[in-house]
Amino acid sequence: MCRWVAYSGPQVLLEDIIFNPGHSLVHQSLSARESIITTNADGFGVAWYGARPQPGLFKDILPAWHDENLRSLSRQIESSLFLAHVRSSTGTGVTRANCHPFTFENWSFMHNGKLGGWDDHRREYEGLIDRDYYKARLGTTDSEALFLIALSHGLREDPIGGLTKALSKILRIQAHANVSEPTRISAAVSDGENIWALRYSSDARSPTMYMGAPFSGGEQITTIASEPFDTRSDHWLAVEEGTALHIANGASTQTKIYL
Repeated sequence: MCRWVAYSGPQVLLEDIIFNPGHSLVHQSLSARESIITTNADGFGVAWYGARPQPGLFKDILPAWHDENLRSLSRQIESSLFLAHVRSSTGTGVTRANCHPFTFENWSFMHNGKLGGWDDHRREYEGLIDRDYYKARLGTTDSEALFLIALSHGLREDPIGGLTKALSKILRIQAHANVSEPTRISAAVSDGENIWALRYSSDARSPTMYMGAPFSGGEQITTIASEPFDTRSDHWLAVEEGTALHIANGASTQTKIYL
C-alpha cells in the first residue's frame, strides 16, 4: 500500500515535510509502520501550488529515497499547499503516468488502496468516466480512474459528493458482479485552496489516515497523512472509518459518510 501526506498552511519548504521529520514521507517509503507493505518503492510524486492556479507536478519511477532531483527541488520549492505520495503498486505498471498525484486543470488527487475487482472489471469501471474526462486518462491505475470517475460525477462542484457518488456506482458494479475483493480508499484531493480527504472501505478495513498539527520551524502546521511523521501522539488524531475531512484557511471539519 502507498503512503501520502497533504499539507495546507504557511509557506514551507517541501523538504520540511517530505524529508526532514524523523518518520517523514521519504522515510515511510523505505520503512512504513502502519501498512501491510513496509516498502513503497514504485515511484513518487508531488503536486504543489504557487503563483498559478494549476499545480506544479514532479513524478518519477525511482524510489523516493533514491532520487536526488526530488531532494534538490524540495530544498528550494516553497508552498502553502501540496500533496505528496510514495507508491507501492497493486499490480499496474511502474511508469511515470501511474505515479500519483494525478492532476486535471487546477485539481490534484492521490489515493492509497484499491478498487475491488479492478483486474476483472476495469472496463465497467472505466465506463463510468465521461468522454471529456477520459481524454485526460494517461495511465492504467484504478486510482487515476477513480479521480476521473469522481470528476465525471460532480467533484469540481462538490468534491466529497463527487467521490461518494463515484464510489456508490463502483460498489453497484461490484455487487452486480459478486466481487468479493474489498474496495479500500484513503484519498485526498485539492483545488489549490482547499484539501478534502476521504477514508472509506467496503469491509471496514480502510488504509490508515491521520489529521495532524505538528510543529515545523516553530509554527504549528496542518497536515493529513497516512501515518504520523513524528512520535508525538498529542498532535495526531486517527481519522475514523467512513469519514471525510475538509481543510480551508487553517480550519478543519469532519463529516461521516454513508454509502
